[in-house]
Amino acid sequence: MDRIGPTIKRRLEQIIVENEMLRAGFAALPYLVLRDTRLSIGARVTYAVLLMYAWQDEACFAGQEKMSKDIGVSDRQVRDYLKELQDHGYIRIKRQGLNKPNLYYILDVKSKLEKGRRQVGTEL
Repeated sequence: MDRIGPTIKRRLEQIIVENEMLRAGFAALPYLVLRDTRLSIGARVTYAVLLMYAWQDEACFAGQEKMSKDIGVSDRQVRDYLKELQDHGYIRIKRQGLNKPNLYYILDVKSKLEKGRRQVGTEL
């Protein structure tokens, strides 16, 4: 009887993902960003890519060239998307100087959430 218990427990503790796409990983996009119609689709995808990079080890170097390849757009378009995210208060970009990578800060959007909740409350 003791042998069956550990076997059953081992089987219950396993999660088997059969979908190859899900096994490759995914990035979660906050609803706040997803639903912000002021942002272009490209800016929303860029935000998701920044999160993907950051969640790898909580922080990482995300060069614009790598981002452009991952998204499938030009370096210039990535810069436009990043500026859009910065202009709307989702990220902060710190430029470190010539031949040094930029630092990207994904900002706390608590005030945006609170504002959204207040607007929903007034519509009811």
